[in-house]
Amino acid sequence: MSKMNFTLRSVCLFGVVAALASCGGGGGDAGDSAEFAAVPDAVNIKAGDGDLSCQGTAGIQTTFTIVGGQPPFRIVNSFPQYLFLDRTEVSGQDPKFKVTTLTGCGEDLTILVLDQHSRSATVAFTVEKGDEITE
Repeated sequence: MSKMNFTLRSVCLFGVVAALASCGGGGGDAGDSAEFAAVPDAVNIKAGDGDLSCQGTAGIQTTFTIVGGQPPFRIVNSFPQYLFLDRTEVSGQDPKFKVTTLTGCGEDLTILVLDQHSRSATVAFTVEKGDEITE
């Protein structure tokens, strides 16, 4: 009978461990995910034909949602001459921020998002010049 109790206890203990592992261990901080991202994680914009300096791309706005991680989130714009952030910190249930393009072409323009634990996610922007018009 004691062997059966040992087996039953082992099975129950395994079940409890599996349940805790699948829910993150019952940590208490909702959203405390080791990985997080800003969605979308890349934006590619191409100017119209003949727009070789990307003047026509100014004012294009993209909204990003942060998924996972631990708020508050800091948002760092590495290229303020090309991109405008509507805020530098977000938190709450559905953290979002907007980026608006300014004038000019640029590649590998990055927005860095840092969570409370200084984990990072990046967004890559490219504003590509238009094709030359040949007649």
